[in-house]
Amino acid sequence: LLPTIQIFSYPHLLSTHKRTNLPHIHFTVASDADHLVSLIDEISYVSAPSAILSQYNEIPPEYFCNSDNRPARCGENCQCVHKVDIPLNAVVEVVLVDEVQQINISHPFHLHGTPFVVLGMGRSPDVQLQRMNLQHALELDRRGLLERRFLKPALKDTVAVPNNGYTVLRFRADNPGVWLFHCHFQFHIAIGMNMVFQVGTPNDWPPVPKGFPRCGHFTPPITKW
Repeated sequence: LLPTIQIFSYPHLLSTHKRTNLPHIHFTVASDADHLVSLIDEISYVSAPSAILSQYNEIPPEYFCNSDNRPARCGENCQCVHKVDIPLNAVVEVVLVDEVQQINISHPFHLHGTPFVVLGMGRSPDVQLQRMNLQHALELDRRGLLERRFLKPALKDTVAVPNNGYTVLRFRADNPGVWLFHCHFQFHIAIGMNMVFQVGTPNDWPPVPKGFPRCGHFTPPITKW
């Protein structure tokens, strides 16, 4: 099977004081006092109001988005339940591109639900390149210059992406469900460096047990005065 290839960059968005004072905005204050929001593929993840796996049909479709389905309301800081749908048993290749480029920091990405093989890891062969970005990674891939080694690749569930570089991983989506994929720095999780892979459709998922606990957003009604 030829793989379905997804290339994701993950930058930090430098947020303004005006934006961070809006309600429900997740950000961190860095040591230099910058206000940062984390993104994957230009989207900052927010959790669904209910459990996706057990209450999928109760979540309004407009809560979900991805790079192919960005809501009209999305601005520079696009926030949603970042979800990519994957057919059951598909072979998926993910290329992670570091656009954060903090010195001496390699982001550790972890996938729930299935292990993956690490096919490649490195930096651009262009020694003149100052900053890696998605467009450059796409051009390297088009020219066959993203390293991929298929002989006995390492099997992992967590992998570091080199600073100012890339990592290529591949897995078979044979475990139906909704699986979180995220940077394992706790504060990056809190400010949006996550996404979910939906493997299969709800018909492929295990049935919800009778009496299984339910969740909601618990937002109280607002009375207009």
